[in-house]
Amino acid sequence: MNRILVIDDDRDICMLLQRYLKKNDFIVDIAHDGQSGLNALKKTRYDLALCDFRLPDFTGLEMISQLKSIHKDIAVIIITGYSDVQMAVNLIKKGAYEYVVKPIQPEEILFNIKSAIKQIKIAKEQPEPAEKIDAKAKKGALKVDLGFIKGESEQAKQIYKLVDLVAPTDMSVLIFGESGTGKEILARTIHNQSKRRNENFVAIDCGAIPNEIAGSELFGYKKGSFTGATQDKIGLFEVANKGTLFLDEIGNLSYENQVKLLRVIQERKVKQIGGTKETDLDIRILAATNDNLVDSMSDGSFREDLFYRLNEFKIEIPAVRERKKDIENFADFFLSNAKIELEKDKVEFHDSVLDLFKNYHWPGNLREMKNVIKRAALLSENGTIKLEHLPVEVKMGVHADVTPSNFIESNDGDLDLKTIIENTERRAILNALVNTDYNKSKAARILNIDRKTLYNKISSYDIDMPE
Repeated sequence: MNRILVIDDDRDICMLLQRYLKKNDFIVDIAHDGQSGLNALKKTRYDLALCDFRLPDFTGLEMISQLKSIHKDIAVIIITGYSDVQMAVNLIKKGAYEYVVKPIQPEEILFNIKSAIKQIKIAKEQPEPAEKIDAKAKKGALKVDLGFIKGESEQAKQIYKLVDLVAPTDMSVLIFGESGTGKEILARTIHNQSKRRNENFVAIDCGAIPNEIAGSELFGYKKGSFTGATQDKIGLFEVANKGTLFLDEIGNLSYENQVKLLRVIQERKVKQIGGTKETDLDIRILAATNDNLVDSMSDGSFREDLFYRLNEFKIEIPAVRERKKDIENFADFFLSNAKIELEKDKVEFHDSVLDLFKNYHWPGNLREMKNVIKRAALLSENGTIKLEHLPVEVKMGVHADVTPSNFIESNDGDLDLKTIIENTERRAILNALVNTDYNKSKAARILNIDRKTLYNKISSYDIDMPE
């Protein structure tokens, strides 16, 4: 059994977490301050520490360093009372596996704990991940680079020909592609092949930050510049200085923040909100979108001058459904990874599954494929993934557009309006889940419903969630 150390000065939270995690087969010890936690770690080897960000004697950032100085392989998950992009960047850079925001959601904590412990085990057993992909990959059928697969189609070859051309330069790159096609992976590839590879790569999802605080996250602020600004904060532009800043879903930035962004890009200087001193920037900008920015410029919601600043070089990633030649290779790659994570040596696809994959629409693209295959590998019992192991939405193609042929008829031959509405709602929920990598909080925001309502609908529609 895996050992977990919970460090929190809130005794009620400690007690609740201890009870919950023990029920899920973990050995759990608790400490109510940082020093007690460090003393416990010196005596006992723990797989993971669940640590509050604000302890009586240490901050979460300090605890990460202290914990890892005693046991470098321990996974650390930080619990915090508020969500802050800058803090998240600092925590991850410092070595945290993940951070979770209060109020604590038990299933979220459990998922992150299991994922962290699984990653530790994989890292210990697989120091060179490339050695563990299956025989087909070893024979050279799959090209694996930085933990992802490039693909063998002409579209894939063209993409990486463009990457090879633009990566060594300092040109801004605008990456187009549907959700789940791997835009951030491509951006990281550009960074890793550039002269800035040893500097920071900072990624920010413009769609996940409320417009009213986007400016403070990007540019930072000075203490006292507005209500709640209790201390100076460095913006993400400064965090990424000398390196690369990746702006995902750039089309979601408000017009006001587009103006500020344009000024920074043009002048290569940034000034914190409420500050008077400008900081020189040596930074590369990569951006990505799944929106049609040409249409956004036409309706005035996206600035034309910003578009041309970002679009010095354009790369388009085609959807999975447009890369049928790559689908089997993608599937083999994700299955190889799933076998390592699930510790299953012998799992393969039935031919009928691969045929279905090649004809399925894949609205969630590679992200959806990864989740579908991992779940199917877990469910397979005799070493073969069959159609029965796939989610019903994949088997039935429920992501396809609603047409009369999709409608279910009642016994008298008339269209059953209730069933049509339920099918449409279920389809919308599935699309939201797939496009957010099954992040229920983000999916609820997209659907404009609260998290509890989403949970109830997932249950009532019997929607399969990935482990």
